[in-house]
Amino acid sequence: MKGRELLDRYRKDPRVIVAVPLLVLAATSLIYYAIQRAKELSTEALSSQVLLFVLWNINLLLILGIVFVLLRGIAKLVLERQRGIIGSRFRTKLVVTYMLMSLVPVGVLFFVATDLLRVSIDRWFNTPVRRILQNGEAIAQMAQDQSAAVAASAAREIAATPGATDPSQRDAMLQRISQYHNVDMVGLYRDGVIVKVLANPRAPIQEVPDPPRKFFDDVAEKGSAMKIDVAPSGKWIRSATRVGTTPYAAVAGVFIPAAMSRLIDESIVAHKNFQQLDAQRPTLKASQTSLFLAVTLSILFFAMWLSIYASRRITIPIKALAEATSRLTEGDYGHRVDVSATDEVGRLIESFNTMSSQLDHQRQALTQANQYLSTVLESVSAGIIAFSDDYRLLSINRAALQMLQIEEPPAHAPLAQVLEGDLGVLDAALRDLTTRGARTREVTLICSGELRYLELALARLGEEEGWVLAMEDSTQLVQAQKLAAWNEAARRIAHEIKNPLTPIQLSAERIARKFENSDADAAQAIEEGTRTIVSEVSQLKRLVDEFSRFARMPAVHLRHAQLAEILQQAAGLYRDVKPGVSVSVTVDPEIELLMDPEQIRRALGNLLKNAVEATEAGEIRVSARRAPHRVVIEVADPGRGVPDRDKDKLFLPYFSTKGRGTGLGLAIVHRIVNDHDGRISVHDNHPRGTRFEIELPA
Repeated sequence: MKGRELLDRYRKDPRVIVAVPLLVLAATSLIYYAIQRAKELSTEALSSQVLLFVLWNINLLLILGIVFVLLRGIAKLVLERQRGIIGSRFRTKLVVTYMLMSLVPVGVLFFVATDLLRVSIDRWFNTPVRRILQNGEAIAQMAQDQSAAVAASAAREIAATPGATDPSQRDAMLQRISQYHNVDMVGLYRDGVIVKVLANPRAPIQEVPDPPRKFFDDVAEKGSAMKIDVAPSGKWIRSATRVGTTPYAAVAGVFIPAAMSRLIDESIVAHKNFQQLDAQRPTLKASQTSLFLAVTLSILFFAMWLSIYASRRITIPIKALAEATSRLTEGDYGHRVDVSATDEVGRLIESFNTMSSQLDHQRQALTQANQYLSTVLESVSAGIIAFSDDYRLLSINRAALQMLQIEEPPAHAPLAQVLEGDLGVLDAALRDLTTRGARTREVTLICSGELRYLELALARLGEEEGWVLAMEDSTQLVQAQKLAAWNEAARRIAHEIKNPLTPIQLSAERIARKFENSDADAAQAIEEGTRTIVSEVSQLKRLVDEFSRFARMPAVHLRHAQLAEILQQAAGLYRDVKPGVSVSVTVDPEIELLMDPEQIRRALGNLLKNAVEATEAGEIRVSARRAPHRVVIEVADPGRGVPDRDKDKLFLPYFSTKGRGTGLGLAIVHRIVNDHDGRISVHDNHPRGTRFEIELPA
C-alpha cells in the first residue's frame, strides 16, 4: 500500500510530469547524435550489422514504450468517462484538443523529414559514387597485380638462366636481373635455405621473415608460388620459381611503400564497405525512420501529459470538494479538503472546511453525551431496555442482557423476537403496560431454566419517541424473605412441639417401669406401646432439633483456605458408598478463597449426598473454575433430574422431592452460600441429570 501511495504521489508531481518527457526526448536525441557521429567512425564500424541492429532495437523499444503509455493514458480516460468520475469529460476534451494541436504540425514534420531522409540516403548510394569506388578498387588491385607480375617475371628469368646455380656466375647474374626488372630483392634458395640474396638498401627486407618451409614445398610441387607479407614500413610481394629439376628456387621481390600500400588497401576495403552499406540500405532507412517516429510520439506523449496535468489542476479541487461532500453525507465529519487553491474555488473549499469543522464539533459533543449516558446505563445494576412505539428495540444495557441471559440482539430488532420463548411473559407485560397506562408491575418468568422475580418500571422517552423500561431482579430478596419466614416458622414449631415432648417421653418411661412385673401379656403390650412412644418421640425430637439448627445457623468464620482441599475432603466421604457410582474432582490447586471451610464442606456434603441418592449408576463430577471476580463450583450428577416446576421451590425449607426427609438440606446449602455473599442455582445436566452451580466472590 505504501509503494502504491508513493507511486501516485510521484505520478502527480509536476516535476515528474515534465521530467519524463524530457528524458524521452533526451534519449532520442542521444541516439540521433550517435548516428550522426557514426559518419566520423571508421568504415568498418559504420557498416557493422551489430550497430544497426542495436540502434533499431533501441528505437523499437522506445516506440513501444511510448505507444504503451499513450494507449494506457487514453484507456484510463475512457474508463474514467464510463465510470462517471468527476472531471473526466473535461479532461478528455482537453487531452484531445492538446493532442490534435500537436499531431498536425508534428505529423507534417515527420513525413517531410522521413522523405528528406530517404532522398539523402539514396544520394549516398548514387551511380557516380559507386563508379568511383569501383574504379579505385580496380586501380589498386591492378597496381598490386603488376608488382606481383614483375616479381614473378624476375624469378622466372633467374630460374631460366643457364648456370644460375654456378657460384662463379651467380652474383653477377642476380645483379643484372635485379637492375633489369627493377625489383627490390633477388635470391637463390636450396631446400628452403638461403644460398644468396641481394636486396635494395632502401627496401627493409629485414622487417619480414624468410619464406616458410611450406612456401618452398609449394614451389617444388607446383613449380612456382607467391607470398605477400606486411611490414611496418610497407608491403613485400615475393614470387618464387623452381630452377629446372634441381632443389634450387629462384626468388624475386617487390617492395610497396606503406603510403601506397595503405591507399591500395583502403580503396579495396572502401568498395567492400560500400557494397555492405548498399545491402543494408533498407535497414538504415528503417532505423532513421523509427528514430523520427520515436521523437514524434514523444512530442505527442508530452502533449498528453501536459494536458492531463493542466486538467488536473482544474478538476482536482472540484473533485475533492465533491468527494468530501459525499463523505460528509455518509457521516465522516472529520474529513477536510486538502487542496491548495487561491481563486473562487479556494474560498469555496475554505467555507466547506469551516462548515465541516463545526459539524464535527457538534458530533463530538453529541458522541460524548451519548458515551456518558451509555456509561451510566452500563454501570447501574438495573436492567434498562429502550424500545420504540412499534415495539422495536432501541438499546439494551449489559445488566439487562445478564438478567435475561440472552445475547446482544441486532439494532431495531422486533421486541417479540428478542423476548421470545419463556421471555414472552415480559413482552406481554410491556405491551399491557403501554396500552393501559400503568407504570409499574412485578412479573415472574423463567430465564434459562431459573425462576426470576422482576420489578418493572416504565417511562416515556418523549413525544412519540418510545419507551424506556427499568428492571430490578428481586429474586434474591424474595427468596430471603421466604427463608426468613421459614426461620420464624421453624422457631415457633420447635418451641410448640418440644415443650410437650419431654413429659410424654418421661411418662412413657415411667409406665414401662411400673408394669415391668405385671402380667406377661399386659406387660408385653405396655412395653411395646411405651417403646413405640419413646421411639416416635425421639424421632419427633430429632426433627425439632433439625428445625432448631436451621433456625440457629452458626455464624460464619471467614479465613483463607485452599478450595481444592475442601472439595477433595467432601468428595472423599461419598466415594464407593454406592456400587456403580463414582465421584471425580477437577479443580485448580491454586484457587484460594476467603470462606468458612466447615460451612462450605457441609454445603458440598449435602449436595453430594443428594447426588448419590439420585444416581443409579454413573459419575458425579465436582469441579471448580475461575471466572471474572468469582469462583464457580459445580456438582453435576447423571440422575433423574429436577422438573422445571420444582426448581424455584428447591431451596425452600420443608420442600423435598424424595418423599422422605425434612427438606432442609438444600435450604441449609442456600443459607450457607448466602452467608458467603454467593449465589446458588440449579440447571439441567446434559444429557441427563442435575447440575448445581455455586458462585462465590474471589
